[in-house]
Amino acid sequence: MTLAWLSGTSDPATSALAPEELRLLQALAQGRCVIGNNFPWPAEVGAFRPTPMLLASARNGVQFWRVRLSRRYRRFVAGRVRQLLDRSEPPLTIITGSQGLELLRLAWPAVGPGTGEVAVIALGPVAGRLPSGLRPFVVQASGDWVSRFGWRGPVDLVSCGGHLDYVRSPEIVEQLRGRVAGR
Repeated sequence: MTLAWLSGTSDPATSALAPEELRLLQALAQGRCVIGNNFPWPAEVGAFRPTPMLLASARNGVQFWRVRLSRRYRRFVAGRVRQLLDRSEPPLTIITGSQGLELLRLAWPAVGPGTGEVAVIALGPVAGRLPSGLRPFVVQASGDWVSRFGWRGPVDLVSCGGHLDYVRSPEIVEQLRGRVAGR
């Protein structure tokens, strides 16, 4: 089994995960393979650099609209997701943060065939209506107004906290560990 992270790109100079995102993946791994960086999952990652919240939000907003408006960018995202699938040890579990589900949603039709061994866990999703065959396990925090405004689909687990608290919640780690172990 392989675990991978997919969220917005707060710093385009690196795809390194924040330390708490990497800790979450490692806590869920239980001996499984972990892809230790973010989209577009390059071989060369670079060092993690904290990004000021306002700048990170602006960059994520640009990427959110770019994937919605640009067919070329959607094809790029789909190609990277397909490469991730091809190089992963099945089954693949993709954990999405915030707009990561939107990136996956818009790439899914091009990736779709052969994605039967993909599970998706969405933490605080911001995404439109999902295509057929894409059914994530959705976690949404009661104080996450970003996700509550940006996600109208079903929610499987309600937790405490806000939009940036998912990766730090012991409750969520335990719930997700049980889900990942069942795969």
